[in-house]
Amino acid sequence: MTCYLKNLTPVLKKAGLTKLSPAERKAVDHTIRALTGAKGKCPEVWPLVKAWLAEPGHEELLVKEITEIRDRVEPCP
Repeated sequence: MTCYLKNLTPVLKKAGLTKLSPAERKAVDHTIRALTGAKGKCPEVWPLVKAWLAEPGHEELLVKEITEIRDRVEPCP
């Protein structure tokens, strides 16, 4: 489901996350798919997310959204 998250390490770090709990992984994946419109299995999602992130302002938007997730989802121990 979230194999592409390893490619988002710099974005996750900007949002203050270095290790994700299962709940955080699911919430981040859901948010990314909602923002990008990506559907399908992990290998199909990453190219779409990568292209979406290349657009101006999208990385900052994702960092903001992930920061909000960090503040409301149970963190990784």
